[in-house]
Amino acid sequence: MKKYYIWALVLSLAPSFLGAAAFRGEVPTRQHGKEEGMLLDLSKISMGTLNDVEEKKQYLSTVQLEKQRIQNYTLRMVYENAYILYKHGDYQRAQEMAQTILSIDPNFKQAQTLAKQAQHMGTYGTISEAQVIEAKFQETIRLYDSGRLVEANDKLNEILTIQPSNSKAAAWKRKIDYDIAKEYARRGDVAYEKGDYQAALDAWYNSLLMRKEDSKLVSKIAETENKLRKQQVEESMKQALDFYNKGQYVESYAVFERITKIQPGDPRVQKYMSQLKNEIAAGYYNAGNKSYNASRFDQAISYWTNAKKWGADSASMDGLIKRARNAKENHLRIQKEQAIEAEQKAQEAKQQAEEAAKKAEAAQNGDDMEDDDPLETVTVEENPIPGFNGGPLSPNGKGTASGGMSASGNPLDPNETLPTLGGTTSRVSAEASAASRAKYIEGLDAFNQDDYERARAAWIVAKQLDPGNSDADLGLRKVEELMK
Repeated sequence: MKKYYIWALVLSLAPSFLGAAAFRGEVPTRQHGKEEGMLLDLSKISMGTLNDVEEKKQYLSTVQLEKQRIQNYTLRMVYENAYILYKHGDYQRAQEMAQTILSIDPNFKQAQTLAKQAQHMGTYGTISEAQVIEAKFQETIRLYDSGRLVEANDKLNEILTIQPSNSKAAAWKRKIDYDIAKEYARRGDVAYEKGDYQAALDAWYNSLLMRKEDSKLVSKIAETENKLRKQQVEESMKQALDFYNKGQYVESYAVFERITKIQPGDPRVQKYMSQLKNEIAAGYYNAGNKSYNASRFDQAISYWTNAKKWGADSASMDGLIKRARNAKENHLRIQKEQAIEAEQKAQEAKQQAEEAAKKAEAAQNGDDMEDDDPLETVTVEENPIPGFNGGPLSPNGKGTASGGMSASGNPLDPNETLPTLGGTTSRVSAEASAASRAKYIEGLDAFNQDDYERARAAWIVAKQLDPGNSDADLGLRKVEELMK
């Protein structure tokens, strides 16, 4: 969007360019490069052909640099025409164009100087340009004498922006550039003596920008680059081995990768990286096995996929992944069937409970009716039971069988206890049985959701309601085994 705005700006300012050129009698021409080859034909490049992440990053970085170059080229054209307007006394339009440049690139120093100077000349038209230049020279000398070399250099750049052919400013600039380069070289030497190779290189490179032909400085930079590289490799090796000894293999591998970018082709590093890949792949493989055995199938698939990325046999990992997916589908299908079965049993238990409740209510209503009806008098015939003599009752209120015999034909022992009819086993009510069944279904649902505590609690209640509930008994034994 910014690129289109720049081209729109150039077109909108075209009349101004032509107007400025009229003072010279010619249309201004470009001074830097050619238009051909300036733009990347991005439509002919497919990002899909770049498989490596680093390649894509480099490509995007190249595009960004190209866009920046186009912007700088365009702004330079605008600046040249603004300067032409300034030299011919059109200070207002020169200032407007310089301000437009700064709205796009606030760090364009020449445009900053031109905007200030055009504003000054437009406001104080009686002051000559020579007076402005002289004032800037005096300020340059004052800054230089106080040791503020960078600020003095900036003032000289302002003078050369207004008067590019000013020989006095050019000579002073060469002198100050030399002094600044000398100071950077001194700072680099101090940092080098302290063993801070990176700071030394930063200072020496700044010096080299102003002393491009200094061969001694180039040699010092090359030597220090090698020392810094070795230092970085040793520090990184120590960090990588520390990660390795702690079992942090992935972190260790990442540090070794960083070492290969500093010092490519190191056989020791390549050996470590190969060993690490095998150990990382084996770790993911074993973790996948444990997850599979614990029925955590998605986690197992993730581990085996990572194992394949780290060099494990692709065919073997694909087979395991397929098995895990099939096991997951079967597991889900069984869970679904169990859920349906549990729902059906719950519905049946609910219906049974409702029926039991209805029967209990009907029985209650029947008891009420018997209480309301008057008692009927029943007449018992004499000697209704064969062998009973109808004699007087025994002291405990019971009659005696004829001949002094018990009903079984044996002599009756006065201390004999007659057996209780139906045995000692008592049957639970239908309501309690239905409630016990419902509690069993509730526990089964909790068990299928791996909530063993809730399942255990439900089955205990089911046993309490109906001690003969064998399903609840089996469930309790199963959940106790799992919770050990």
